[in-house]
This record gives sequence, structure tokens and C-alpha cells, in this order.
Amino acid sequence: MSTPFDGSFQDFLATTPDARFTAWLAARAEPYWSEATNHVFTRAIGDGSMPEAAYARYLIEDYTFITDLASTLGYLVAKAPSMQSKSRLSAFLALLTSEENDYFFRSFKALGVAPEIYETAAQGPVTRAFADLLLTASGKGIYAEGLTCLLCAEWCYLTWGRREAQKPRPGAFYLAEWIDLHAVQGFEDFVSWIQEEMNRIAPVLPNETQEKLAQLFRHMSALEAAFFESAFRGTAAPLPNEFQRP
Repeated sequence: MSTPFDGSFQDFLATTPDARFTAWLAARAEPYWSEATNHVFTRAIGDGSMPEAAYARYLIEDYTFITDLASTLGYLVAKAPSMQSKSRLSAFLALLTSEENDYFFRSFKALGVAPEIYETAAQGPVTRAFADLLLTASGKGIYAEGLTCLLCAEWCYLTWGRREAQKPRPGAFYLAEWIDLHAVQGFEDFVSWIQEEMNRIAPVLPNETQEKLAQLFRHMSALEAAFFESAFRGTAAPLPNEFQRP
């Protein structure tokens, strides 16, 4: 686990002059960033020890979230400042609604999850909170706010995906393919683009806005960890007190 950092981006630059804004976001999100990227759930995907019931719970929740993620990307496409940015986001949206959707259907069949279950499932409390934060940031916030939330979600998956891809693939196709989807070069390129986009637009934003981005990334990291925990244990994982509504 990396050492938490509590200061501003300017404070971070004073200690590490060549640091990128995205590195500051990850440092400000500790310990939640490390909890999410190193969660036992992610490691169980890679070593094949994932219980079928836990993975079925996870896929059902993730499937209920796809529409919200697609909406998030739609908001970002509309707010993106350049045609090149709109193009990158649109391409990812197209991928999300095609190849990944097919993966879910094949995996549900292999896990014995009937269509009437995943098609009518309601989001659990952690998934709802995760979706609400993404939709609010991308729909009501500025471009950088929505992009920060998307960065956290996709960078987290790239981080554990690349790590687990170094191991022999698990026997279950739904585990092996999930790793490959998040370790393939195209996905890495997209996450790298989000990082570069953030490192380009965020350093010149006002300090108050930068602080808001840090809090969004931190909140998203805590929700990622809670999402994995809820799926793995089968019980709703409570969020830390700092994210509880009064």
C-alpha cells in the first residue's frame, strides 16, 4: 500500500517535481486505491479460486451497471472539449455495448443464471452509490469531474488486470476472458488516453476544483473496494464514515 498524501497538487509537486496529476489523485485516494486494486476478489479471478456464487453476484451487479456507465460516457462525449476526445470516448462506448455485453450473456449461461434473474435484478446499495456518483459527476459536473470518475473505474481494472494477466489463465472461460478484456492493449491504450487527458486539463484548474477531483477519485476508490467486498462476501460492505451521508 502506498503512503497516503493529504496535501494539494502543488504540495505534491514540491516533493516530486515531475509528478503527474493522476499520480496525485491515486496518492490522495489511499488507502482505498490500494484496497480496490489489490482486493482478494481480483486475485481470486486470476488464480481461479473464485467461488461461482461470488462471481455470479458480481456479474449480476456489474450487468445492472452497464446502462449507467454507457450514460456516463454519453455525458462525457457531449462535454469533451475536442473532436479527438469525443472520438476516443465514443469508441469505448461502442465497445462497451457490443463485445462486453456478449461476454455477460455467455457467462451467465455458464454460471446457471437465468435471464429473468439478471434482466430484472435491482442494483444493490454499493452499485447504486457507485452509479449515482458517476452519473452526477458526469451529468451535472464539469468534464474533468466525470473524467475523474471514469479514470478511477477503468484504471483500477487495468491495474489488477495487467497483474493477473502475468499468471497462467484460470480454467473457467469467464474468468480468463475477464482478465483478457482488462489487460488487452486496446484497453490499456484507452486508460492511458484518459490519464493523458486528465494530466493535460487538470493541472491548470483552480485549486478548489482540483481538490474536488481528488475527493471524487477517493470516493470512487472506496466504492470500488466495497463493490468487490460485497460480491465476494455476499453481504453489503459499509462505506467508511467519511463517505456516509449525514
